[in-house]
Amino acid sequence: MILDRNISSKALGLLILLLVAMLACKKDKPVPDLGYSYFPDNVGHWVIYEMDSTVYDDFNNDTVHYRYQIRELIESEFTDNQGRRALRIERYRRPYIDTIPYDQLPWTLSRVWSATLTSTTGERMEENQRYVRLIFPTRNGKTWDGNAQNTLGIDEYEYEAVDQPYVISTFAFDSTLRVLQENKINLVEHIVYNERYARHVGLIEKNVIDVYDDTIVFGVPVLDRIRGGVKYTLRLVDYGPQ
Repeated sequence: MILDRNISSKALGLLILLLVAMLACKKDKPVPDLGYSYFPDNVGHWVIYEMDSTVYDDFNNDTVHYRYQIRELIESEFTDNQGRRALRIERYRRPYIDTIPYDQLPWTLSRVWSATLTSTTGERMEENQRYVRLIFPTRNGKTWDGNAQNTLGIDEYEYEAVDQPYVISTFAFDSTLRVLQENKINLVEHIVYNERYARHVGLIEKNVIDVYDDTIVFGVPVLDRIRGGVKYTLRLVDYGPQ
């Protein structure tokens, strides 16, 4: 009986050690990275972009170029009409003047947008339209409807090059991702939209080509015979707090 009690005690002690080890492993298990840092939601965060655009005016047979800077500031947070935490985004603008440096020109408030970060989406309210700019987790090849929260019709977005390094302006980022929003190229139109995001910064680049020529010319791409539409780029200049 004494021997049996000794064996039982050893077995109990071994069982306790195994349970402790299992609990320790469970406790130390890393939390999966879902990619939320690609959609900053901290009040005070700001980003400055430079915008370059070309508008091809079919009606007036003219081409007009625009250049200016945009500053986005997460000014405060509020509760939206769905009871969710939301962010007030103030967008400021200053024009390009070739004889005056940008930093000597004042910012003018031009728009107030908003954003909402949920457990599965990064949403932006822009010009009274809600877009699902990102979904979580961020994974290569994942697709979703960027217009799922508005009435503009289905617009399939797709993740490309997730968590890849990228250099823009004077910044070298370790982890960025690209969202392909539109890719339609045929005999009469060339439409490509994409955005790039960096961790802890958010949007760092946007490229848009949306041009057409309804006169079909075989062997000559639309980009070489643009009749109307727009091309523009939005690129990071600075951000903070850093």
